[in-house]
Amino acid sequence: MLTLTPPWQDVPLAGGPLPEIELPSNCPGCGVGLDREELEAHVYVCTCGHHFQLRADSWIALLADGDTWNERWSDVRPHDLLDWKMPKPYHLTIEQAREEGLNEAVRTGTARLGGRPVWLGVFDFRFVGGTLSIVAGERLARGLEAATSERLPYLLVAASGGARMQEGVLALMQMAKVNGAAGRLHAAGLPFFSILTDPTYGGTAASLALLGDVNIAEPAAKIGFTGPRVIKQATYADLPPDFQTADFQLLHGQVDMVVPRVELRPLLVHLVDLYTRGVGRAQALPSTVDRGDVPPL
Repeated sequence: MLTLTPPWQDVPLAGGPLPEIELPSNCPGCGVGLDREELEAHVYVCTCGHHFQLRADSWIALLADGDTWNERWSDVRPHDLLDWKMPKPYHLTIEQAREEGLNEAVRTGTARLGGRPVWLGVFDFRFVGGTLSIVAGERLARGLEAATSERLPYLLVAASGGARMQEGVLALMQMAKVNGAAGRLHAAGLPFFSILTDPTYGGTAASLALLGDVNIAEPAAKIGFTGPRVIKQATYADLPPDFQTADFQLLHGQVDMVVPRVELRPLLVHLVDLYTRGVGRAQALPSTVDRGDVPPL
């Protein structure tokens, strides 16, 4: 019998070379010594299945076709509007992050994925725990609105501790703002693919990270609103041992699939291709058909 391999299965695991990340000498999952080159070739996934946390620049290199990333709104920067002092002045936190080459917890822009244009938003956990802030929310909302205007798919990679306490209620307001923008994307019939990595908590999980048309979690990622320790202290309940893991959330309907990183990019190329082909068929329908009633695949 002749077996045909779907074309997306031949998609490279990464769009280009991944930047180096900080690594321990041994894998936390299996204890085996790490070979950096071999690990990078497997997009920083150990043979035991342990997924090392990636930075925003690594995710961009992994997902975007080589030399197609065009960052937007990096000039929109955070400020210490509340004169926050504890546990240290917020302006010092911002300045230290800038010295390390980070200017916010979210990067957003356009790229091509498998040759198809997409909008991409990526959290970076190194900046104040990937927290949702005024600037992060603004970048996300602008990207979602632009994707709606340009009729392009939107991809989100989440890694966050929640809303940023140093910005108080102003950070919490971003949940509503980005959700409204995501709602307009959905109303326009455009796809939103959400990739949840370890960890995705708090206001980010409670807002746009779990609003995707397809919610994809990395294996063993912790996903939820409040961490198990806080829940146990508040309820005195004995929580399941795998509580809030990716598999637990899959079992309870919070995510649609758990996908190893080595399979993620080919899957996303396939999903974006399905959408694009669906739009082409919908646009080819006779004019007597109300196209607003024909959702894309």
